[in-house]
Amino acid sequence: MKYVYIVLSLAFILIFDLWVENSDQAKLFYENWLKPFIDERKISIVWLLLLGVVFIILFRVWLNRKDEEIDNLRTRLESEMEILVHANTELSSYRLQDNLSKLLDQFVKKYPYVIAVQLYHLSEQNLNRNTIFKVNFIEGTVVENVNINAIHQLYYKSKSKYIREFRNAKRMLVKEDNPNLLLDFVLDTYSLLSDKPKSSMDEEDAFLCSLMVLGLEMLEKDYQIGVESLGNGEEKFDSLLNDYRTGLLRGALMNDVFYTFTHTRENEKLNRQYLTRLVKVRNEDTLFLIALDASVLDDEGYDDIMVDIGDGFECLLIDLENVYNRTIERVGG
Repeated sequence: MKYVYIVLSLAFILIFDLWVENSDQAKLFYENWLKPFIDERKISIVWLLLLGVVFIILFRVWLNRKDEEIDNLRTRLESEMEILVHANTELSSYRLQDNLSKLLDQFVKKYPYVIAVQLYHLSEQNLNRNTIFKVNFIEGTVVENVNINAIHQLYYKSKSKYIREFRNAKRMLVKEDNPNLLLDFVLDTYSLLSDKPKSSMDEEDAFLCSLMVLGLEMLEKDYQIGVESLGNGEEKFDSLLNDYRTGLLRGALMNDVFYTFTHTRENEKLNRQYLTRLVKVRNEDTLFLIALDASVLDDEGYDDIMVDIGDGFECLLIDLENVYNRTIERVGG
């Protein structure tokens, strides 16, 4: 199409040139309209310059106005984009929570003995030679007609030296099959706690008791050393652990392995089983709590059920990671 315009333009120029060279009307047009302005100038140079300056000023004003309009439009667009990004971020947050709820609900429905799943964010902070664990509730689901409490926020505190000693002893047991450090830690802790009356025990004692119980459980697995082997403090220690709800803490201290504990108080939750596991989700420490109905203990296929739940949990982690990735992509992260 552009070639047609070029041909027409050339034809017009040729015809116009012929008209100027040969037409009397063209000569009259030149003498009456163009010659007075071109060959017989009546306007002084000063006025021409003045008109030129006025034209330039007006043109500059027009350009400035256009620049202002463009700047205003750009500012408005940036503001609207910020609003859209913020709105999309908020919407993605709601989508994330909705997708998390769906994943957890699907997990609960898949396993008949699972009655609830809860997610917690775990943080660890060292202050003044003390270590503080903070647990914050993220999301959870529970089947109908089941009474289960969600811990919205909980703190655990201990002297840092006890945690370092426990972790070092645990590492020696797992990596070098050397139980001596862990056994010494358990014995020293047992002696320290046994000398204190229950009425004077606080959250730090509950933390220390949790470390001791974890050590005993690891030793009992391979060396048959349990609380009953150390004396008559089992009831006292169980009460201390229950009073300060240390199940989540013990699961966190075991790192990326399943930790199982049982509700031992005489109420409707008696013998309810809990599975906890600390994992990394998008590089954040996330603590899972899976609650199972007490009747699972009566099932002959208990071991197979627990393995099946563990495998399903791995699939849940993969789905959860995919949900987070899709959310990040939506907000442009």
